[in-house]
Amino acid sequence: MVWNQTRQLFSRRSRDSGGEERGPAATVDSGPDGLACLRAGSVCVASGKGGTGKSTVTASLGLPLAQLGPTLILDADLGVANAHILQDLHPDRTLVDVVEGRCDVTEVVASAGENLDLLSGGSGFSKMAGLSAYEMHLVGAGIEKLELLYKHLIVDSAAGLSAQTVSFAAASDLVLLVTTPDVTAMTDAYAFLKVLLRKKPVGEVLLVVNRAYDEEEGLRTAEKLREVSLRFLGRAPRWVATLPEDRAAFRSAQRRQPVLSAEPESDLGLALGCLAERVSAELGRVSPRGLGRGLMRRVSWSKDLG
Repeated sequence: MVWNQTRQLFSRRSRDSGGEERGPAATVDSGPDGLACLRAGSVCVASGKGGTGKSTVTASLGLPLAQLGPTLILDADLGVANAHILQDLHPDRTLVDVVEGRCDVTEVVASAGENLDLLSGGSGFSKMAGLSAYEMHLVGAGIEKLELLYKHLIVDSAAGLSAQTVSFAAASDLVLLVTTPDVTAMTDAYAFLKVLLRKKPVGEVLLVVNRAYDEEEGLRTAEKLREVSLRFLGRAPRWVATLPEDRAAFRSAQRRQPVLSAEPESDLGLALGCLAERVSAELGRVSPRGLGRGLMRRVSWSKDLG
């Protein structure tokens, strides 16, 4: 991506539209060149357990969102990142280099196609799964700098309930919770929602049921999770899509491509296309507050404490 051209594009959009492309309370800041810029609208793709297809969803969201404006995929599965695989990339640098002070975050961004970039979290680095508050602050500061250059920011989060994982979700404008009809996946999705709501009592959580036999199974799964959530948490995620069980996911991964690139006309490809339209519409309704800024607010480090 050409950074100066991107900054100028969003500066013009901000001045010409009067902010109408965002919600009425959208955060507008000065970019690196002093011009007014809108921060990226962020969506965190999350799950309570691994194997639900979270990375498959993330990879295919990137393509259609990039057609609407510059889009950044952030692989927040730090230390065991694999989002680069589905983009057929071999990044030379990752967030590991940023945390260890070897380079600036702008040097880590890799192009994944027209208007689509990737920020890799690094693979094979166990320390990245448990960053200190200071290291999380560094990551947040880097993201805060980058998100002025994009319209959309998609977070491919780690599975599970670690404080680090939940912090990324809580700092995002939207959370897309992915589950499957499997009872263990549903249980873990509920557990993730419970922990997330403790950290962020307000905010929209959207539900995607993946690997469903048919639409009816997807709706049953969504209703079960919603019913339990309403009963015990007083809140429930809003169902937005059912994605079918489809070997297109396996074949696309083997080819190191998103489903929407490898097999767009497959049942899964068509469903992912519909999901992307809904996510785009949801992002158009939020008022972006800044993922990086939100992340920094959620860590306890300060300069005074070092």
